[in-house]
Amino acid sequence: MKSTIKKKMLGIGFLLLLFYSCTSEPENPGTDELRGSTSKRAAPSKMATAMALSCNAQAEQTDYNIYRMVSDGTRIGDVMPYYDAATSAFYIYYLKDIWNDATNKRHPWYGFKTTDFYAYTQLSVGEILSCSTNSCAQNFALGTGNIIKSGTKFYAFYTGHNPNYPSACVTKKEGIMLATSTGLNKNFAHNTTFATIYPPVGLGFDENANFRDPYVFWDASTSSYIMLVSARKQDGGIWKGVIAKYTSTNLLNWTYSNIMYDGGAQNFFMMETPEIFMIGSTYYLMFSDIDSKYVYYRKSSSVNGPWSLPVGSDRLDGTGFYAAKTATNGTDRYIFAWTNILSGNTDEGVWAWGGNLAVHKIYQKSNGDLAVAIPHTLKNKMETTNYTPVENSQWGNVTPLTGGLSYELTSSADFDVTNLIYDPISLARYKISANVSYSNCNKDFGFMIGACDGFDNFYSLRFVPSQNRFSLDKINRSTLTTTTIAYNDVPYVFAANTDYDIQILIENSMLVVYINNEVALTNRVYKASNTNWGIFADNSTVKFNNIKVSRP
Repeated sequence: MKSTIKKKMLGIGFLLLLFYSCTSEPENPGTDELRGSTSKRAAPSKMATAMALSCNAQAEQTDYNIYRMVSDGTRIGDVMPYYDAATSAFYIYYLKDIWNDATNKRHPWYGFKTTDFYAYTQLSVGEILSCSTNSCAQNFALGTGNIIKSGTKFYAFYTGHNPNYPSACVTKKEGIMLATSTGLNKNFAHNTTFATIYPPVGLGFDENANFRDPYVFWDASTSSYIMLVSARKQDGGIWKGVIAKYTSTNLLNWTYSNIMYDGGAQNFFMMETPEIFMIGSTYYLMFSDIDSKYVYYRKSSSVNGPWSLPVGSDRLDGTGFYAAKTATNGTDRYIFAWTNILSGNTDEGVWAWGGNLAVHKIYQKSNGDLAVAIPHTLKNKMETTNYTPVENSQWGNVTPLTGGLSYELTSSADFDVTNLIYDPISLARYKISANVSYSNCNKDFGFMIGACDGFDNFYSLRFVPSQNRFSLDKINRSTLTTTTIAYNDVPYVFAANTDYDIQILIENSMLVVYINNEVALTNRVYKASNTNWGIFADNSTVKFNNIKVSRP
């Protein structure tokens, strides 16, 4: 029976796609048999009148409030957060995504400032750390690092990167350098007396390249500073990405102190932007995998390791949240990263460097693992005004439930997609929320984005309990299989008859999903705004309770 249904669905679906565009006339309410459905359609009195659907991506915008980019339309790269207790504000320094532009700049540092993760201001100083104009200088281009305060002075450790390596005057591609300032909104000056740190010689390191991303912190247990550096090193004849450790008592003179972490059983090409922080009595080591674009973390009871995997998943987001660093105000800790653009600013484009700022709250669970949630100040701001979504249409077994916009969707066969579609939301930024639970799931269910129709041609924000993940898939549902590699996903173990709090934030092409305030899925979706959206169930029975849309 399922095979017959699937063949009929695919055949008719193909014919429908030939005759209907994304702004086509609605489906004929009497086409249940044509689509091969074995489920019951909702009573005619409960059927919305189907209207034309809008699924075309809008042109990319630059008016980002939440997921900031530079006001001149430039994207940002690696971020370096710092909390200033004197002003109760987070300063977020970043690499400005300009390279050999008219000003002869290559990733200079700029900064934002925020107190609520909704409203950001650009630092008035403008370019806070400049690259050299000397093509032979180690800091001809800049890379990421971090800022630490000692006394009344701020120390910015950063990567000096020279893309002219190798050449007659450039023998090292990367080295660790220092700049200082007397204020967070003042220019940082290169410390010309600081000895640039290069990879140790004769110990198996890549001595000419792949040595970057310093992170410096104070270790109270040894009354010294520790610097982490991303590097590559040979181990038994095998090259591996490693995190090197240096120590200092004065921030100026550093001593190599072995390897902090070598990836354990895994072989990472490069573990970028490493950081160690402490919550309670547990130390956490976090890094970004240059190949997969995932941010991973490890745990230890000691600042020096050994570093072990968490009880659950070792990542809390997908590929759209990269080069993460954290900062705390003493009460809450937040994790900052950037979300890449796609080439051509289209959903068909490929991953491209640079994008928009994204921030989650990060906290410790009872078992010592980490979790992420929407920052509470941002959540409060996004719930300022309620917006009433307008139903466009529904198909299949959709049963209204009590309590706001609440429904049970039932589908009894693969590709028999029960759905409820809403009209586009003509807002630049808004939040969709719901409590979701399922009683059985033989395939998947979730939210529709950019719906050209209600059964095949839409982007799927999918709960996939059989694979313990939540994913975004941009391909037509008729091509989804159990072996489909998700466009983007995050691991999560779902259980039947359990309520899950879902919050979806959309601002232009940024789409961030929080699942039960434990994990997140940060995405670039150019179809996210001003397109039809909705909910669906495919061979599943699921309840969507209290669907709400709100805005600042």
